[in-house]
Amino acid sequence: MKRIAVAALAAMIAGATPAAALGPVSFGPDPAALGWDNLTFRGRAPASFAAQGPNAVSIAADAGVSVLWRALPRAFAEGATARWRWKVDQGVPATDLARKGADDRDIAVYFLFADDPSTLDNPPTSLTGAMRKGRALVYVWGGNAAPGTAIESPHMRGRGQLIVKRPAGAGGWENVSVDLRSDFRQVFGREPGPLVGLGLSTDSDDSGTATRATLSDLVID
Repeated sequence: MKRIAVAALAAMIAGATPAAALGPVSFGPDPAALGWDNLTFRGRAPASFAAQGPNAVSIAADAGVSVLWRALPRAFAEGATARWRWKVDQGVPATDLARKGADDRDIAVYFLFADDPSTLDNPPTSLTGAMRKGRALVYVWGGNAAPGTAIESPHMRGRGQLIVKRPAGAGGWENVSVDLRSDFRQVFGREPGPLVGLGLSTDSDDSGTATRATLSDLVID
């Protein structure tokens, strides 16, 4: 594990010229009609995702896990920063996010970057396809590590890095703002390619507990 250089990141954000917002990212009224797909796992109870108006989604799992995923339009390819609000009304115990089979988390937000810019000409049609040809930067509310800790995902074979924003535990609305490309460079040690996909997940199957969370007002700039 390693810590993101918070001061350096803040300085980079302060010195950057704001870009026009590409979002907010819509979830409703019908997530499926907007391209969202609930990826489930064999032998595991699925989580549920329900739109709460156009720009919010409620997330729930009872000893379950799944990932709500969608490909992003080409206009999002150069997305560099993101912001959103989230809350956790009921959460899982603190876990070791580096330990496969014991890494439940309350909520996670995935940003999927392609390795090769040519992917834009043949965009991925599934989360699995996106991961085979790209890398995921995942911001997490959950686990037992300190905020800012970066952890290699035990599931993504070197192609996923988790960044803890808040350790496990219920809590009210919080605002999050991230520099996607700076964080990507720090955790992967290379420049990111185009942003091609987005995902949300919750995971409570290992602990057999329940999660209830909401994400709202997700904007990519």
